[in-house]
Amino acid sequence: MKAIDLVRKRPPLVITEDRPFIEAVDLMAKENTGSVVVVEDLNSMKLRGIITERDVIRALANRLPLDTPVGKVGTMGPRVVRARVDDSISTVASLMVNYRVRHVIVVDENDVVVGVISIRDLLGDLEAVREVARLDRYPKVRE
Repeated sequence: MKAIDLVRKRPPLVITEDRPFIEAVDLMAKENTGSVVVVEDLNSMKLRGIITERDVIRALANRLPLDTPVGKVGTMGPRVVRARVDDSISTVASLMVNYRVRHVIVVDENDVVVGVISIRDLLGDLEAVREVARLDRYPKVRE
């Protein structure tokens, strides 16, 4: 099973880095999800980062104004954990374990966002669970 197989179920929620982070919070609440992908622009869908519930909690704890841009609150740039569309589900699981994240962004060869796999998605798909369960250990993740 490949990463693309899990992300076909729904389109990713996206926002641009210049938008106020309260818009990302509103989107997460409306869609009942824990993250929103940050893209360069809504046409190119080029990956810039991700804003998660954890990022929001940190921003609120630091008393950042609600109109602070998403790019100043979310996890941006090379620190963003991503998988390629043809990566295996076991690779996605390894990324989650190795980087201690609950969301892995799936991109194509041009870093265009295709979707997001959450730990909930991974555990909610019986075939994916079976694939991960067959592993002796998690495969090495390319740096």
